[in-house]
Amino acid sequence: MEGLWSEAMRDRGPLAGSFDHNALCSRAFLEGPDATILGRHQLLALAAVESAWRSAALSGTRNRLRGEGTRERHPRFGCVTGSSVGGLAAMEEDLSEGSRLSPYALSRWRANSLGSVTTLRYGLGGADFSVNAASATGAQALFLAGSMIRSGMADAVVVVAADPFPTERILETMMRNGSVSKEETSQPLSAERNGMKPVEGAASLILESEEHAAARGAVPVAEWIGGECANESYHLMAPNDASPVLEGILGTCLSRNLPDDGARGVDWISLHATGTPRFDRAEISCLKRFFGVRLPWISAFKRLTGHALGASGLIEAALICEGLKRGELPPWPMEIDPALGLCDAKPAKQPTPRTALQVAQGMGGTVVVNLLKAV
Repeated sequence: MEGLWSEAMRDRGPLAGSFDHNALCSRAFLEGPDATILGRHQLLALAAVESAWRSAALSGTRNRLRGEGTRERHPRFGCVTGSSVGGLAAMEEDLSEGSRLSPYALSRWRANSLGSVTTLRYGLGGADFSVNAASATGAQALFLAGSMIRSGMADAVVVVAADPFPTERILETMMRNGSVSKEETSQPLSAERNGMKPVEGAASLILESEEHAAARGAVPVAEWIGGECANESYHLMAPNDASPVLEGILGTCLSRNLPDDGARGVDWISLHATGTPRFDRAEISCLKRFFGVRLPWISAFKRLTGHALGASGLIEAALICEGLKRGELPPWPMEIDPALGLCDAKPAKQPTPRTALQVAQGMGGTVVVNLLKAV
């Protein structure tokens, strides 16, 4: 996180580079046969969870994936996982090889392909959910995990989202629907933007109730204080340009969780900002209406990371937590398209962030906001 935050402070990107199979297995502490039966999205997920688990100072046995050895199960520890095209990419790669399929092929393709390996590996015996809301997947997974703890369904929840780089056929389809840029100059919020830049990525956060964290002496990085999730029910692929659902859930979220301050209580907005002109325009127009002439401080992390599909929202949430922990904000995005009307929206003074609002939207109409707070 330190290296990624350092890059975010420069408003530069997108980042390049990837881990090979062996490096991911090493990061996930997988060895032997367990390392041979997983798809790339599953390896990405387990590597991210291992990092989060160790950072949270959690201990315990790592269960083997095929039933051997000592087993551990935590009945009050839940799990929410998400991937946009991970299972589809694994299936395409398996079928393209032309050889006899492994008995574990379906475990790579299924919608719960991340949930099954994460819950098994870490003995997460509580309620588990597998979600897919396209680009809103990571933010939706975070919202669901926070809601699980708030409802008393779980004491702690592992949240992880992962997507590999799209396969050739998936990428071709994305380009045909106009969501992917063919130009290197495309940058979210810029005048030259004409689509997103897909990358692979994974992130994991671990949420705990205050009581669970205090009982083990854990030091929290940030606090999830609420969120909202709804669907536009408007179009299979495109957003409603008027964004009435986003505007509505913003009002509900802030009135419930910041009743005394409302919109004035938000210091920082992490935009969805994919680089697709229609989504960017709809999001900015809504936020300008809701917050008025001067927005809170804004960031657009996909300018740095690229668009990691279902994992993007959770990567952004991790960066938000890092900023809140440090009391720092990334720079206001440079070279913003004047047509978006943000020229006069930048606050005169950069605040020290205490509260941050995450916005996410996905093809299919899912809209999510999460509200996080410094501790």
